[in-house]
Amino acid sequence: MTAARIAVVVLLLAGTAQAQSRPEAALFDPDAVVAGIAIDKRQCAAFERAETAVWVEGYCLRYYAAGLAQRANPIATLWLNGDILGPKGDNADKRQKGIGPATMTAQMESLSRRFGVPAIFLARPGTYGSAGKHHAMRGRKIEADLVAAVIDALKSRYGIREWALGGHSGGGTLVGEMLARRDDLRCAVISSGAVAYRAYLEARGLIKPGATLTRFDPYVSLDRVPKDPARRVFVIGDPRETNVPFATQKLYYDGLIARGHAATLIPLARTTDARHHDLVDFAETALGLCANGASGDVIAQALRALPNPPPRVTN
Repeated sequence: MTAARIAVVVLLLAGTAQAQSRPEAALFDPDAVVAGIAIDKRQCAAFERAETAVWVEGYCLRYYAAGLAQRANPIATLWLNGDILGPKGDNADKRQKGIGPATMTAQMESLSRRFGVPAIFLARPGTYGSAGKHHAMRGRKIEADLVAAVIDALKSRYGIREWALGGHSGGGTLVGEMLARRDDLRCAVISSGAVAYRAYLEARGLIKPGATLTRFDPYVSLDRVPKDPARRVFVIGDPRETNVPFATQKLYYDGLIARGHAATLIPLARTTDARHHDLVDFAETALGLCANGASGDVIAQALRALPNPPPRVTN
């Protein structure tokens, strides 16, 4: 699909997108992110009626959506946020301060209008209002199980046939894990993700070679990624990155290619943060374009031409 045609499709579809979620006016509590967020089933039921939550396996996970039809959606984008606490999990990050469900829903409204497809932000356990303790659950099997269950629930609730799934950093690592678990992904977009998790830890000197991992490693799961010639995977990273070394991101991409999957590596020296890590706006753009059928070349060109995004709180 050409860039011109994509623009026409987006313009034609954009006017019909309506917010699905009806969020409350409350703000997220940064301290609760550190301590852990508890939501009982009765509270969750109220959020479910407002279409901002799913109760799965004893946890209430929040989502914020726009542009969804009630019964049938051929494709929807779904975004998984990055980690929001430091390595020790003891700092209340600014990403949770002064914002709430209304902020997240507005972001999804903007993305849905921009690309003409339904847009969903799925808050990982313990973040952006979802129940759980982020620092203790991130990257563990329990987090991946809960995310997979919520994706299934949303698919059933809204009649979503296929997903364009994207995530940044720790959210990108989850996208890699979902690739090995799901056969309903049309697109997968990973930005600055530790998708070769052991290689990332070893490159940073965080573990010794051969040490036992306590978190999932999508690189180890590559042999379980379903064969699907129609699915496309985009691995986006800044070659200057000091947090998740670009070489480890490329290792995962090389593993996809070696197994015959359709994957595109986009080296993008566009970050402005000190670690050269923050590529959220670029990855969201890639996700929306991929959902519309844009080619890898068109997507790479669009990312390189994207104006420098303003500072953002959410990831």
